[in-house]
Formats: sequence, structure tokens, C-alpha cells
Amino acid sequence: MNDGIWRALADPTRRALLDLLRDGPATTGTLAAAFPDVTRFAVMKHLGVLTGAGLVVVRRRGRERWNHLNAVPLRQAYERWMAPYAEKAAVTSLRLKDFVEGGTMNGTLDVANDVTIEAPRERVWDAVTRMGDWWPHRFRDGSTVVLEPVVGGRFYEEWGEGTGALYGTVVRLEAPVHLSVSGPMGMRGAVVGIWSFDLAEADGRTVLSYTHRAFGDVSEETAQGYTSGWGEVLEALRAAVGV
Repeated sequence: MNDGIWRALADPTRRALLDLLRDGPATTGTLAAAFPDVTRFAVMKHLGVLTGAGLVVVRRRGRERWNHLNAVPLRQAYERWMAPYAEKAAVTSLRLKDFVEGGTMNGTLDVANDVTIEAPRERVWDAVTRMGDWWPHRFRDGSTVVLEPVVGGRFYEEWGEGTGALYGTVVRLEAPVHLSVSGPMGMRGAVVGIWSFDLAEADGRTVLSYTHRAFGDVSEETAQGYTSGWGEVLEALRAAVGV
């Protein structure tokens, strides 16, 4: 486990910043305004520590710097130090309460995380294009999940006899660096969403950056569930890669 996580969490201001980001991504200016007794420079320095520890991921939109809570290191810390000693029911409850409250409000979902996988990019990309082999979520037991890795290809769950559910459609594919899928991803109601994987290789490892944004009939409970669900997807991907 990265010692930088514990150092980052030791400071009360940094913990307060993470508390704010649990409600959804925020610009650096918005976060600085929440601490009137702290200079903007100090807030930016705290954000730099959190970013360095992997607890915050930055995405730029025009001139604005948007900060996202990265739930993955928190989940890993939890699994490493707490989960082995908890009952299954308690594990589920604590995950939802303590580490997966990163969903956003007002009918939106905005998730962005970075994770490092100890494998070359080509190997990770191969697993991504075989997503149907390892995708951990199903509407029905025994169903088949399929990703057609071409532009316009479908990402769907098949139940047999022509029935199933469409998760989305591939709208951009650049092997071995980028995949974008547009669709509701199983959310009911009127939802417009898109998620993407970006793969960058560094020293034989792969940095996977993923985002998922959705708008429409997205309740807070749904947003929390999907934030947690992406953590499970990454663990399944790691297993598929063999690390």
C-alpha cells in the first residue's frame, strides 16, 4: 500500500477536501472558496498532495481544473486492512457508506479515476476488447455479455431467444489507446451517458484512466452504486490481465 495515502489522510484540511469531493467533482476555485481561512495557494498545495497520493484525479475542461475523488485507493486500503476482519454484511454496508459516496446529485453521474496495472498496454488492451469474457455485472444469472470492438459495435447482455439489454454503442476506438462507449449502461429511464478508457504505457506498466458521465434520471443511490461498480470492474479487469 502506498504510504503517501496515509500521509495525505493525516491532514484535516485534506480530509475536508475529500469530504467535499464525495458530493461530486469541483473546480479548484470552488474548493478554495470553501476554506476562507486558508489561502488559495495552500489549498492548491493540499490538492497536489492528494493528487500525488492518487486520491484525487484532475480533469481539465477549458480553463477550469476539475478535481474528482478517486475511490480506488480508498477501496484498496479498505480491502487490505479492514475487509479480512469484517462480516460479509458489514463489508457491503461499509463500502457503500464510507468509500463509495462519490456519486453526484441532481440527476448526474461524473466518475473519473486513474489506476496503474502492472502489465504492458497491449496486454491490457487485449483484455479490454474481450470485456464480455470478464464483465462482472449481469442483469440475469447465466447471461452472456458481448462487446463488439469496432466503431458502431454493441456492448450488450444477451438472455437468449432474442432478448437482452443494450448497455451502449462503441463511438470511438483507437487501438491500443482509447475506447468510448455511449449509452445508458443499464440505467433505467431517460439517461444519456458515455464512458471511456484511455491507456498510457510507462515502464512496462499501463496507466488506465477512465471516466463515466451520465445525465438524466440518475438518483443519488444509482450514482453511488455505479461509482462502486466501476471499482469492481477494475478488479475484474486486473484478474483478466493476470495481475
